[in-house]
Amino acid sequence: MVTITQTKTKPRITTVPSEIMQAILEELRLLRNDVMLLFPQEDLEDYAHPDRVRNSYQKAMKKYPPVSSWK
Repeated sequence: MVTITQTKTKPRITTVPSEIMQAILEELRLLRNDVMLLFPQEDLEDYAHPDRVRNSYQKAMKKYPPVSSWK
């Protein structure tokens, strides 16, 4: 009888210097901003209560800031 054995290998973990990671993240932010230009922006005046929407948005931005402001 023939037995076949396989050895398990650990996945390689690559470490990236923080300067390179920051440069990559900055490039992603710029690309995301470029993509946002392609999508039309909503007009709050189309809503029934634009002031409420605006206030709720500002409150949410204070409580849950965007990831890009976590520096």
